[in-house]
Amino acid sequence: MTSTRTASRRRALRLYFAGQATIVVGAAAMTWMHSFAPMALAASAGLMLTVPLVRDIAARRRVKA
Repeated sequence: MTSTRTASRRRALRLYFAGQATIVVGAAAMTWMHSFAPMALAASAGLMLTVPLVRDIAARRRVKA
């Protein structure tokens, strides 16, 4: 694996974990605010931050096939 691919994968994983942290923060805000809006926003952000990781996995599978 080249350094560019390693760096892009590391970035994708960082974004994924940031999305997961956003979901946890949204869940905490949901309990504090008694509203589903923070969790809905956090879940949307979590999904958007997962896209680079899914693209990276798909690209690696295309290369192997």
